[in-house]
Amino acid sequence: MPHADMSHWQRLYRQADFEHVSARSVAELNERAQLSRSAEHPHLFRDLPEGVDVETGVPIRDGVTAEIYRPAEREFALPVFLHIHGGGWFTGSARVERRWCMNIAKAGFVVVNIDYRLAPENPFPAGLEDCVFASRWITANIARYGGDPTRLSVGGGSAGANLAALTALVLHGDDQGLDGGELAGTPVTFRAVLLLFGVLDVHRWVSEPGYYAGDVEIMMQAYLGPNFTGKLRHPLVSPIEHPSLAELPPTYISVGAEDAFLGQCFAFAEALSGRDVPVTVSVVANADHEFHKIPEFVPNAAGENRRIIEWLAAHV
Repeated sequence: MPHADMSHWQRLYRQADFEHVSARSVAELNERAQLSRSAEHPHLFRDLPEGVDVETGVPIRDGVTAEIYRPAEREFALPVFLHIHGGGWFTGSARVERRWCMNIAKAGFVVVNIDYRLAPENPFPAGLEDCVFASRWITANIARYGGDPTRLSVGGGSAGANLAALTALVLHGDDQGLDGGELAGTPVTFRAVLLLFGVLDVHRWVSEPGYYAGDVEIMMQAYLGPNFTGKLRHPLVSPIEHPSLAELPPTYISVGAEDAFLGQCFAFAEALSGRDVPVTVSVVANADHEFHKIPEFVPNAAGENRRIIEWLAAHV
């Protein structure tokens, strides 16, 4: 059953006592984000997998970089996974997702872990534009890192899952007028989409009880601006509203049984299945938000991470 606020999963994730208090303004939210980005969670950087090369600060476009991981044995034509971090569109980083992404690389992938632009300094649709641009950048550049751009998948967690779903929808269907930059028109095909506890139906998030009331509205203001209510069903904000749902490739949705986004994940899976998109839903018992990054503290997380990697490998 989902928890009433973020305190439960934040305690697990931080491995520290934590009582969540909602931010009262976008400015306060931004202050917290700055502190969060500078905070260290040492357990996220322990036991990094061996045999994986890490390149940080890879330039993608102005103001946007990525970390790239690949097996140390220099194989070529490996499948590629574009990873998009979570954080409510206003915080998070590639760095704190490094260990999880390195485990995917160890399984035989080239992983591009993007640091897209964040709100409120760079509101909607800046982050989505960066993710779409990165997909096209991969098509043009990943071969020199040993990757095969024809064997590409995309995924992310929470707000990163939102951006991952929308990136695939834009590139497989209707771009809704999104600015493609200098790589506009470069074709990209994803073979698979991975959505971890995603923000997939934003209007549902705001309107249903128990969905972090108070926090959601401030996050939406930071990302969408003060008149955010009119954008909640925008097809580039809420993936479930996008007209190209039927164009998505096979999709894996993973969510904890205690996660507040459980209902959204089921709703999105139903929407995909109604359009004949192959969809797999995995509900992980006794797991809450961000469980996949802390398998040492969530007993069922390690098994789910193995299933995710096996599913990705089978589809690329």
